[in-house]
Amino acid sequence: MNRKAVSPVVATILLIAVAVASVSSYYVWVRSFQTQIQKEVEQKAGASSMTKMEVVSINHDGTNYYVTLKNLSSSGNITFHGTQDFILDGNNNWGSITPTPNGSSIPRGSTKTFVLRHNSIRPASGNSHSFVFIGHALKDQVVATIYYTDL
Repeated sequence: MNRKAVSPVVATILLIAVAVASVSSYYVWVRSFQTQIQKEVEQKAGASSMTKMEVVSINHDGTNYYVTLKNLSSSGNITFHGTQDFILDGNNNWGSITPTPNGSSIPRGSTKTFVLRHNSIRPASGNSHSFVFIGHALKDQVVATIYYTDL
């Protein structure tokens, strides 16, 4: 009997191709499923990807921190409700914030610089700090964070 079959090299290549195609299609399915679930969670939570804020710059003069925030939202203002919306290293023990954050807002596409003076923390070269800024839009809340080392 004269039987011809696929050579072992071709069979191995075919098996590898089938395995790669299977893994690739599974990866594409998982990514699309993950994106769909993420959008549903954002909708249910009331979060909008259209509300964005970023820290443009941060520096200090040895006494105060100067933080410039930008409203990257597609529409509406980002407002601050008070000193609780400005957090340094996990606390908001501010001596003063200028301009006063109560009702202070940043219009769409604009920036605003805040002067922050903390009651217990003074800028000193080499110290690292974690800043968190919480802004409020009409139906959303937006957070900007930065890790900053005093120079």
